[in-house]
Amino acid sequence: AYFDEFCFRINRSQFKTSIFHKTITRMVESKPIYQNQLKQKLNV
Repeated sequence: AYFDEFCFRINRSQFKTSIFHKTITRMVESKPIYQNQLKQKLNV
């Protein structure tokens, strides 16, 4: 348990951006997917 906590804190100190921030950044920077494209991908 101590080692898990240690690893968690080291990782958090090295990666300052949060998961939420990374997700929003990827959403804003990516090309849009329209509903018909999504349906085609799901039917394959």
